[in-house]
Amino acid sequence: MSYIGKWFGFGKNERFDEALRAYEAGDFGAAVDGLRSVSQTESDLTLRQRSKSYLAGALGRMGKEAYAQGDHRLAIHYLSEAVVLRPRYADLHMALAYAHDAVHEFAKRNQEVDAALRINPKYGLAVLFQAALLISSGERANGLARAVQAVSLDRRLETSVFREGIALADSGDWEGASQKFRQIRPTGNDDPDFLAIRGDRMMASRRFEDASECYRHAIELMPGYADLRVRHGQALLETDQVQRAIDEFREATAINPQYAEAFALLGVALRRQQDETAALEAFRHALDIDPNQVIAAQEVVRRRM
Repeated sequence: MSYIGKWFGFGKNERFDEALRAYEAGDFGAAVDGLRSVSQTESDLTLRQRSKSYLAGALGRMGKEAYAQGDHRLAIHYLSEAVVLRPRYADLHMALAYAHDAVHEFAKRNQEVDAALRINPKYGLAVLFQAALLISSGERANGLARAVQAVSLDRRLETSVFREGIALADSGDWEGASQKFRQIRPTGNDDPDFLAIRGDRMMASRRFEDASECYRHAIELMPGYADLRVRHGQALLETDQVQRAIDEFREATAINPQYAEAFALLGVALRRQQDETAALEAFRHALDIDPNQVIAAQEVVRRRM
């Protein structure tokens, strides 16, 4: 049984679909306008929450573009709003940290780096930035160890600039090393919302393995989001990786114990493993949270037939 059409939201709200098309085309201003409207007016709670998530992503992209153009105050404006919408995006916190660093707001910078590491202690970029700060504060050995740890967590950080930083540290130019480490950004697409949108489109096109890889990468950047865990679980179900899907659905319910749809999909996965008792418990839990939860209601009826 597949729930792709109803789960991923396409075709439910024309404004939402237009906003996502604008996002994919790089027109983030138009995406923000559309997503803000949907997030404020849509009656479907799931679609409203998804709009907020993508709105944060669009604001994040606008903030990063403003930073790249040297308008650091505008970057802080966009990124601060994005962080309020989605406070558990490690990627957004790091982008905001760089913007605060550029205008010498060091206390705020440090708060954002710490926030990113609380969300994901294995976020290589945040570990590397922390390493640079430790070196600047005089904790040279600890900072250098953290820099080495960062590239072991994310090999894309091991660039020529990183090697230059190591060489400067070896020569005793610790401040130069710190500055080099702060300059490094990983190569490749590291926008978690763009990855999530790509995953959704691939699911709609039935490219389930590709969708799963997009969601997996996005989860590395924002591990604390139940919605993304559920989407990954759905992709895993479609490729018959049932136990991995169960793990993702359970993680989603641990993050958000009131997530009725996560419990319903957990029940679907458990039923595929022939664990009817646990499946029925999951469906009933979903209905306790939301008596109108469609998947759970359908599955409970199926058992009675």
